[in-house]
Amino acid sequence: MSQSALFDSPAPRVFTLPAGAPFLTALAEGLHAAFPDPEILAGVTVLAPTRRAGRALAEAFAALKDGPGAALLPMIRPIGDVDADDPPFEPGELAEAAPDAISPLQRQFELARLIGARETAAGRSMSAGGALSLAGDLARLIDDLATQEVEDLSALTDDIRAALPAHRQEAALFLDIILTAWPARLAELGLTDPARRRSLLLRALARRWREHPPEGPVIAAGSTGSIPAAADLLSVVAGLPKGAVVLPGLDTGMDEAAWAAVDDTHPQRAMKALLARMELDHRAIPAWPWARPGAAAAARARVIAEALRPAEATGDWLNQVDAIRAGRGEDAFAQALAGLSLIEAPAPAEEARAVALALRETLETPGRRAVLVTPDRALARRVIVEMARFGVELDDSAGAPLSDTPPGAFLMRILDAARDPGSALALIALYASPLLALGEARAALSLDLMALERWCLRGRRPGRSTAQLRAHVETGDLPDWMEPRRARFLDLIDVTLTALAPLTELSGEQPCAAWAQALARAAETLARDAERAGAERVWAGDAGEAAAGLVRGFLHESEALDALTLDDFAGALLETARARMVRPRAGGHPRLQVLGPLEARLISADRVILAGLNEGVWPAGAKIDPFLSPGMRARAGLGAPEQRFGLAAHDFAQLACLPEVILTRSTKVDGAPTVASRWLWRLQTLARGALGADADAALHPDTDYLALARALDHPAQRTSVRAPAPRPAVEHRPRALPVTAIETWVRDPYAIFARHILKLRTLDAPDQPAGPAERGSAYHRAFERWVKGLGTASELPRDAHDRLVSEGRAALLEAGMPEDLLGLELARFERAARFVVSWEEERRRAGFLPEIIEKKGKLTLHDAPGGPFEITARADRIDMRPDGALDIIDYKTGRAPSANEAYAFFAPQLALTALIAAEGGFEDCPRHEPGDLIYLKAGGGKTPGEAASIITSPGSDEAADKMHEAREDLIDWITRFDDPDTEYLSQPRRKWTNTYGDYDHLARRKEWASAPGEGGGED
Repeated sequence: MSQSALFDSPAPRVFTLPAGAPFLTALAEGLHAAFPDPEILAGVTVLAPTRRAGRALAEAFAALKDGPGAALLPMIRPIGDVDADDPPFEPGELAEAAPDAISPLQRQFELARLIGARETAAGRSMSAGGALSLAGDLARLIDDLATQEVEDLSALTDDIRAALPAHRQEAALFLDIILTAWPARLAELGLTDPARRRSLLLRALARRWREHPPEGPVIAAGSTGSIPAAADLLSVVAGLPKGAVVLPGLDTGMDEAAWAAVDDTHPQRAMKALLARMELDHRAIPAWPWARPGAAAAARARVIAEALRPAEATGDWLNQVDAIRAGRGEDAFAQALAGLSLIEAPAPAEEARAVALALRETLETPGRRAVLVTPDRALARRVIVEMARFGVELDDSAGAPLSDTPPGAFLMRILDAARDPGSALALIALYASPLLALGEARAALSLDLMALERWCLRGRRPGRSTAQLRAHVETGDLPDWMEPRRARFLDLIDVTLTALAPLTELSGEQPCAAWAQALARAAETLARDAERAGAERVWAGDAGEAAAGLVRGFLHESEALDALTLDDFAGALLETARARMVRPRAGGHPRLQVLGPLEARLISADRVILAGLNEGVWPAGAKIDPFLSPGMRARAGLGAPEQRFGLAAHDFAQLACLPEVILTRSTKVDGAPTVASRWLWRLQTLARGALGADADAALHPDTDYLALARALDHPAQRTSVRAPAPRPAVEHRPRALPVTAIETWVRDPYAIFARHILKLRTLDAPDQPAGPAERGSAYHRAFERWVKGLGTASELPRDAHDRLVSEGRAALLEAGMPEDLLGLELARFERAARFVVSWEEERRRAGFLPEIIEKKGKLTLHDAPGGPFEITARADRIDMRPDGALDIIDYKTGRAPSANEAYAFFAPQLALTALIAAEGGFEDCPRHEPGDLIYLKAGGGKTPGEAASIITSPGSDEAADKMHEAREDLIDWITRFDDPDTEYLSQPRRKWTNTYGDYDHLARRKEWASAPGEGGGED
């Protein structure tokens, strides 16, 4: 068909490209055939719905060119994102039809200011981040109003508001901003909303073309006219002497009853309204002359159209099935379902793996292209991860929030470190960023940063200021072999704190621009490496450019916001960074794409995978407008939320009609059953009605991707393994242990293997709050200092309790107990102190005096088969009794072992400490037999304290007997592990297990707990 023939039909001139046809390819082929002269083709204007569709159309034209050299293309312009500086909106008089558009970020700032002012007037306060979040919702409502060209909101009367429930009345008050404050502010700025400007420009172009038709041909292709201003322009284009509109997938075969029943949720809704505007009959719209869908494509389109038939007209389904068979043959449904398959996976992980296999299979055929289309970004990310196992890198067109990218996260970590200058956790997070270099080579610097974290930044919080942080690194304990590196650690801290100074030196409330400038300076200083300036690193790449744009916006467009504290600025930056998506640039994989439904409009490929077809996902659930109820939206003239379902249904129908389509869904998500998408459910219902029991087989893919997905990680053979049971050589086994480790050795040999043979140490969490361990250490330290201060007097001073409480306060602060909890902890300690003072007074009057306090002792046992074995102990306290015997006392703030545990050698600490004392292992302590073995429990709880002896017959030789039994048991235990065949099992005695062990995860204790008999357990 020639150019003249294309425009021979009377206006309005509307065509349709049937669903299933490669829209852009057929459009390019038709225009190339209608305008074979390249110079004439270059004068054709093509209005595409989106920029992505425009780029894809240009690629379709380029693919038609024969031979080398550049190709002349028509002028392709997007309707959905117009620019007044580009043709066909030139010359400049069209730009004068609308003021410049306010930038999205500036609008968010301005709206946040108005929201904050409204909250202040109401006697409430709102953080900057909260106001910005609410401003984003308000901006979307403003865009809805502008898109639908709602000018008069008088319908939103006080009567309507009064009829709303209480939670809606509060939200409706924000409409005052839209009705009065926001228009007034835009007028002051001389700007307008982006959506309103688009509508004004489209209306202006429609008026100009209506009055002065362009000389060159104009083709509007791919738009459905869902935007009123765009529908007006399409109507004008269809009536131009050389104009035509090409609709995507108009159902010209729908009967009149079904057409009348088309509602907001139907794929044809927008085009029905557009054709009504032009006073055209949908059945009279011709197909694009160069569209040649085959019989299979036509059958597929008919079946999909019937599956999505309006609900009111589904009573005619059986008649329509018969009609399809009558018109296209008995095998029409089988022909329509050829190339269409369904995968119903048990969970999203299996769905993603099956999709990845289908994508990977496409690459086996040279030149074939595949597209994954899904609105489920989590599923898209899963697929991208699965593809990485095949060495295929994909980009998600939806991108990622700026806050989740390295530059965005780097900025937030800088702010966290500046907001909380005494926090080791904030500093560790900052050091983990790959962008931090401190002027050095990042690879070498990382080793020093890891050592700094390991030795200086773990454990209790350093403090609340940079000075306390530095002092913590300067004075903290280091192993002797690490001491020479302390200067290096201090240098790293100093360089970091200097770089953060632009932020930390500002105080109180500051303008956003001041915080943004300080943040940029700090980021560039911290990011500088040995070869490149910090700006070259932190602002590089797509994410870096987006981060730079965001900071630039806070520098130049945030005047509307009031002065903020650093905390409020951080919240505002985080809120805007979360809302700003960083999308990959055009390119990516040459044959595979991951797209959302919007990006996939008009796109075609050899294989299309439509994934996430569950109700609430695709289509998405109806969003709740935080400001307008459905009734208020209707009164205001806004479209019903269900209109989005119609657009989504059209996207699905267009894609589902392509030659090879795989539909996927998960039957369960997070263990909960899901409901199939309404479109999928209707398609399955129609297929089963037409094909009966053969429907499921017809929709089953030729390749069983789910079976392949299961086999992908299925081992070729299974090897049974037993629970960890290491047997190191005897010479590697420990020959010295503290008495506290003997209990661990008896209960959990694997822990001794991990700690004393593998030399593995648990790492404290950074900024670890003071807990039971710190409380216990503080109580021990306070009791030690207090008892030493008392000397050996038989009477306690009158202020003994006050002294102990004073020592307790100091010890709690040293242990890192925060000031805000000190009152509660000190009250607890005072209760314990009263008990301890009373107990001490009673003992001293009876002649029991402390002999040694917090002293170390040791004893070497020479009768073990593997050679000498040394045991060590740190005695909390050993008292001399009037009869010359020794009382072994151990302080406990938590649960003390029972006598049964002690007698069963599961708590041998006191007995073995007594053994060391009896053998003279404690310096300054005479050799004496034990008199009593006492746990002094002083936790300050409901029972403030208790002296619990594990000796049942005081005054007898029971303590000495227990001591000798413990020695014999220890020799037996040492002898057992001097046998090279003895294994270090993880908590083998089920009756005497610890609820938690530092090395349980290495021994996979929880995993083996469900496999009785596998771990060599003993009773």
